[in-house]
Amino acid sequence: MKVQFRIALRYLFARKSRAAVNVISLVSVAGIALATAALVVVMSVFNGFNSLIESRLSVLDPPLSAIPTHGKEFSSVDSLCNLLETLPEIDVARPVIEERALAVFGEHQMVVRLRGIPEDFYPQFAEICPVGFPWEDYHPRAQPAVVSVGVANRLELPVASEDVLLLYEPKRKGRMNPASPMSAFRIDSVAPSAVYIVNQQEVDADLVFAPFALVAKLLQYKNQATDIYIYPTGSVDAARSAAQNILGSHARVMTLNERQSATFQVVNIEKWVTFMLLGFILLIASFNVISSLSLLIIEKEPNAETLHSLGMSRSRIRSVYRIEGLLITAFGAIIGIVFGSLLSLGQQYFKWVKIAADASNVSVTAYPVEFHLIDLLPVTLLALAVGVVTSLIATRKI
Repeated sequence: MKVQFRIALRYLFARKSRAAVNVISLVSVAGIALATAALVVVMSVFNGFNSLIESRLSVLDPPLSAIPTHGKEFSSVDSLCNLLETLPEIDVARPVIEERALAVFGEHQMVVRLRGIPEDFYPQFAEICPVGFPWEDYHPRAQPAVVSVGVANRLELPVASEDVLLLYEPKRKGRMNPASPMSAFRIDSVAPSAVYIVNQQEVDADLVFAPFALVAKLLQYKNQATDIYIYPTGSVDAARSAAQNILGSHARVMTLNERQSATFQVVNIEKWVTFMLLGFILLIASFNVISSLSLLIIEKEPNAETLHSLGMSRSRIRSVYRIEGLLITAFGAIIGIVFGSLLSLGQQYFKWVKIAADASNVSVTAYPVEFHLIDLLPVTLLALAVGVVTSLIATRKI
């Protein structure tokens, strides 16, 4: 095999007698390089979008959250949070309430997901609210709330004003007067202080964030919560194991990726579907390798006959051209991987390519890119597989 490799390497760099062979070889290398570079860049872009989505969602959801496995809410939730905070793996544990409610503003109404959060979580909303000022008091008698862009659009809410949004919740306790259907509801109001947007349909559609005490009062909760948000001191896995041991079978502790699994699955599916489409383009680009090898076989036919006369078998001569095809593919793939990696790293650190929009209206001014070394593995394997297939096709009749 060493002899065949040396012959193939010489064929790769030696000047050909016909200029067309040199041109097609260069085109083959360039096509493989461009397709491979595109694969690396696209995968890095999807990594960037995945990290961007995770950072946005982390404002709304914590690294870890616990939900009850039996029933709808935790009881004695303050004691549970205090117990969790005694663990060295956990920094903060806070109760959160989420429930469906009817939101009414003027003639508009819709069912929303009302989420009551502690004051500790208020500051983080500033980075995702392009309209208004989160948690500012705009009304003397109504507490502030942050609404999603879907709620604001559908209800036509005037944000950061003295107008209030009415919230209706069915009574959990007490009797209903048949003569007065509205007596079956508890009613409270909030003043929308800001609108958030994270560009994800699942969380942009119907969420309203309000103070925990207000939501607890509306739902007639006393030391109860539907979720416990947990922020670890270090490793998320260590904190998850510690929290699960404390809560036992009465609760399930989930990571952010598990809580928002549908969103992250969509991004991953898009990433690998795009990878397959670009892989198909790489396969088409490799047809030039077949042409290059076919011309090379014709040009080197006298050399092949000489080698055969000297005792080299037909299978070993065939392997020379197959190695040649692999070398062309590998050379192009290496150039593409290096070029694509440099482009991705340049965009990641220097933000070369900007988003065509007014910087004051967007929170991200450059396309997000995050280069992962592990992504080079599937790209390399795909390039090698394409090289093997094209080499076998080009040399099947030798």
